[in-house]
Amino acid sequence: MNVPKNGSAKRTRSGAGRRRRTRLGGITSMAILLSVLAVTVTPTAANAGAIVPCPNGITEWKLIAYSRGVAVWEGYRFTTLSVTPQFLVSDGQLLDNGTDSPVRYTISSSRSQTFRVAATTGVTATPGPYLTANVSATIEMSRTTSIGVNLETTVPPRTRLIAEYGVDGYNVDYAIEAWRVRKTDGKTPVTGDQCEEWGWYPQHTIAPTHLEGWRLRTA
Repeated sequence: MNVPKNGSAKRTRSGAGRRRRTRLGGITSMAILLSVLAVTVTPTAANAGAIVPCPNGITEWKLIAYSRGVAVWEGYRFTTLSVTPQFLVSDGQLLDNGTDSPVRYTISSSRSQTFRVAATTGVTATPGPYLTANVSATIEMSRTTSIGVNLETTVPPRTRLIAEYGVDGYNVDYAIEAWRVRKTDGKTPVTGDQCEEWGWYPQHTIAPTHLEGWRLRTA
């Protein structure tokens, strides 16, 4: 066996060192990648909380997953933040009287518009029963205003009136608390079961009612 010269031996050791550094670099990169992935899947405060007895006031339960005999339910509890009455206008006209005598006007609605309760964000809760029970029994999930509804009125001398057609409604801010339960007995969750706090979701919507017609006001 021939003994390699010193220069050749040094080159061989140098190549082995580079291979070791390459392997170490690959291991380090993989460790960093796994660390990033671990951070990415860490639960956030929006969907992880304490396990407590299910509270009163949860008005809706939905089955969101089922696997190997375990059902995952999500329940919703609504909280009212603010409610402001609002007339939702779909059509309007100006009624001017620049004379010294009363003037009779006959007008008719000519534009239609649909007002809807906004879909919830973050959860798939159904807000209709909550709104009718806690805001007004006159609320509808959707209301389309009519065309051809007449109004006769007298405008006083030297007066401008604004005639608006639409529906009474509400401007509503509320929040939805989400709770989750895992059950194996095939039954819908009830108050006192073990619930996990899952999130708090602020919502905003207009809520039309079935009260529709003309409204007059001074300009």
